[in-house]
Amino acid sequence: RVPAARRRYEEEAKEEAMLRRAAAQRPLLLIARRAVFSSDAGSSDAGSAAILRGSSTAAVHADALEDHGGGRMATAHDVSPPLSLSTTFTCPEPGSDGHVYSRISNPTRERCETLLGAIEGTPSSPARAVLYASGLAATFGALSRLLPSRVAISGGYHGTHQVLEQLQRISGGARCNPIPLPTPEDAAAVLREGDVVWLETPRNPDCHVADVAAYADAARELGGVRVVVDSTFAPPPLQRALTLGADIVMHSTTKYLAGHSDAIGGALCVRDAALASELRADRSAVGSTPGALEVWLLMRSLRTLHLRVERQSATAAELAHWLDRAVRREAGHPLAGLVHSVAHPSLPSDPSHGVARRQMSGGYGGCFALELASEQAARSLPAALRLFRDATSLGGVESLIEWRRKYDDAISPRLLRVSVGLEEAAHLQEDLQRAILQVSAAAG
Repeated sequence: RVPAARRRYEEEAKEEAMLRRAAAQRPLLLIARRAVFSSDAGSSDAGSAAILRGSSTAAVHADALEDHGGGRMATAHDVSPPLSLSTTFTCPEPGSDGHVYSRISNPTRERCETLLGAIEGTPSSPARAVLYASGLAATFGALSRLLPSRVAISGGYHGTHQVLEQLQRISGGARCNPIPLPTPEDAAAVLREGDVVWLETPRNPDCHVADVAAYADAARELGGVRVVVDSTFAPPPLQRALTLGADIVMHSTTKYLAGHSDAIGGALCVRDAALASELRADRSAVGSTPGALEVWLLMRSLRTLHLRVERQSATAAELAHWLDRAVRREAGHPLAGLVHSVAHPSLPSDPSHGVARRQMSGGYGGCFALELASEQAARSLPAALRLFRDATSLGGVESLIEWRRKYDDAISPRLLRVSVGLEEAAHLQEDLQRAILQVSAAAG
């Protein structure tokens, strides 16, 4: 039987999720309804695509509705877009806008960029997407284009810091030197023109949420400071950093956007069309274009992005709340005293919960950090689980868990990063309960 407290939580969580989804989608759906059903709606397909930006409808239709012109997307009538594997193309007629060489442009990649831009944007704020061979290639693309003297950054993914080290080495120490990220209130005293603020939010692996709008306001007041947001942990529809004032949004598309653990890639999304063109030129020059198969797999996955991440976010919140009750040693909880801490923005006790409520309109994300009572128990937990795979990465349809200290010695030895998939929440809870009891007993 389901305990009354859990039933109550599930009902409240479902109601909150429903209200949050409705609030996030209402402006988009009202505009789309006017466009689709109004007799005076614009007649062009491009106009229809613009109206649908940001919605799950855009994720299904935006690429087909977009008017490319010039025959660049001759496959627009295919229900399931074909995969273009050609590396080179018949020379286009003079004055036409055809493809020449796939390192520069490719029908599959262009179509996928159109789709991702429509998903990242909103009806009032278009976005342009530029795809890369990996998330780190996208990070390199953003930083090498901006080429700041200093990057204000706080922890996060160790790969980002490796890119900073590479750019420091290439520039002889003149560029991309990291400095501690100030608070938005202290930004004016710390930052200067030409700096970049790099926000990973939610942050890997502790899920801390940075206030994007506050940093963007501070950067705008200073002038000449750019804000880049790594939104890998919170893709649309969970978070839309461009609408909050960010200059560039970075995604490791390997994670939630591709979502099936089968396609490595990265993306930069921007509002400025000129900046998007510059990023594509840089990408072509350094050869960091993604392969056509990976792009096609990403495009396939974007169709279900909204459904997947909303479900993963809701399940992660349910599990985090259940584990948090063990942290608080709630009477009768089977894991009371065995869980040291849980970090997820959905928790009212989380330090960044207030920011997350304002900023993450579509949900709080599908990852959470879990600390057990001892290092031995934490190291043993991944192997004891049956439904969670002991593997790095995140965002796939299958649940993953990893003892994070294995890859980053700056992380607490008791911490595990959990990426929630699409399994039933009750089954994942049962698996966690059994395994945590097992490893805690063995640890003594």
